Amino acid sequence: ETLLTAEGPVEVGSWGYQLQGLDSAALSMAPHDFLVVEPCGAGDEGSPFTPDQVRAMQRRPADSGQRSRRVVVAYVSIGEVEDFRAVWRREWTTTGKARGRLTERAPAWLGPVNPDWPESRKVRYWDPDWRRTLIRDDRTGAIDKIVAQGFDGAYLDIVDAYYFWGDEAPEADRRPGDPEEGQDAARRMVELVVALARRARETNPAFFLVPQNGEFVLSDLRHGPDARPGDAGLAAAFVDAIGAIGVEDLYHPGDAPENNPAGADRERVAVLKEDFLGAGKPVLVVDYLNRPAQVRDFAGRARRDGFVPYAAPTRGLDRLASPAK
Repeated sequence: ETLLTAEGPVEVGSWGYQLQGLDSAALSMAPHDFLVVEPCGAGDEGSPFTPDQVRAMQRRPADSGQRSRRVVVAYVSIGEVEDFRAVWRREWTTTGKARGRLTERAPAWLGPVNPDWPESRKVRYWDPDWRRTLIRDDRTGAIDKIVAQGFDGAYLDIVDAYYFWGDEAPEADRRPGDPEEGQDAARRMVELVVALARRARETNPAFFLVPQNGEFVLSDLRHGPDARPGDAGLAAAFVDAIGAIGVEDLYHPGDAPENNPAGADRERVAVLKEDFLGAGKPVLVVDYLNRPAQVRDFAGRARRDGFVPYAAPTRGLDRLASPAK
């Protein structure tokens, strides 16, 4: 699979994903063609990677025997906010943490706690004030900063938040103006992604986005009950905005943090092939596995489907495993 960067096309046959314990020098020696990392190296949002460090991660050593350029993208959540992020304010809840009760000072975009990740709350991602945490006129939003650091793109987590707001949110958590059904929620997510790409490309025309999960977003936009004249153009703009899609737990879904039994979700596989591979977009699959036999089986299944596999040894993404073979 090929991704186009500001320096030309890069072949992507392997990828890796690490969000904790990052070191730019170590990452520059990694054998992967594509890396997803936090934009800050020390686990502290006050310590962003410098442009020189990003360039070092993008360029392999001359004696590595591998292609000289790798793709490096920075992680950012666009569907939830965590209470350890710089954007979080303690006065938003009674305890200062995400799991506390909301106060009158909480922004209108702040939604309910994610019960699976109680340090996170859903966000109303269509809200203009939430969008301004990502892109701002003064170029201080999260996406603006990633562009300025020199990353090739941004890896957008919680794109599947549109499932929650479209069909799953309890009535007690809904407010006037929230999506009424799944197609509306999908449309609002697609509009956000397109807006983020448009802003980033004002600085770097080759910048691309990689949504994580939410792989039904194009299908839900195109085939919902309330089609609008602009939906086809919006779907095309979304495909143009992205360089690839990342998906989790495709071949080993389950409740355990790692090493769930094999059980591919063929409906997800089918839509990934049709809407993304069919549009020339690589599909990057991460399953959370650390048993060698499972890793080999997973990699084989993914490659037979035309996808690029990565077996993350822990769901905490605290270390980088070798490329899945």
